[in-house]
Amino acid sequence: MKRTHRVLLYGVLALLFLSGVGWALLNYFADPSADQVTAAKSLVMKVHGAAAMAILVLIGMLLTSHVQFAWRARRNRLNGSIFLAVFAVLTLTGYALYYAGSETLRSCASWIHLAVGLALPLFLLVHVLLGKRTRSAARHANAASKTQAKTRAELQRPTRELQAGLAKRI
Repeated sequence: MKRTHRVLLYGVLALLFLSGVGWALLNYFADPSADQVTAAKSLVMKVHGAAAMAILVLIGMLLTSHVQFAWRARRNRLNGSIFLAVFAVLTLTGYALYYAGSETLRSCASWIHLAVGLALPLFLLVHVLLGKRTRSAARHANAASKTQAKTRAELQRPTRELQAGLAKRI
């Protein structure tokens, strides 16, 4: 992944996480009757919603580049699939929080969204660390195959030179 994409992705993820945690703290621990709390919750939720739209665009971008490349290279497939599933759960529960008509469904979606959202940094850390490990292993394997190819070419060079010399004599 390009550095600019990574910085943008991590920045939006941080904004999503912090705004989600901020909203949860205000919702569950602040005095609900205070006008400042209501205004702060509204502002934080607007920031969270905007960041959620941005992350959906970024995930779409990742699907056409980062995910396709890793999938074709057969690298980090299980972990990447789990990471995408986490985003699917967050997207679906976020949608349910806005549009579900049932209070029971909204309550269930809220707790799932909060739990998975709080665990997101852990999922990201595991994904990045496993990605670095598989990338490092792939680099070592690639370097070894290049060395083997170079050695084969060097071993074949005298044969080609002999053949060329014989061709000149004939």
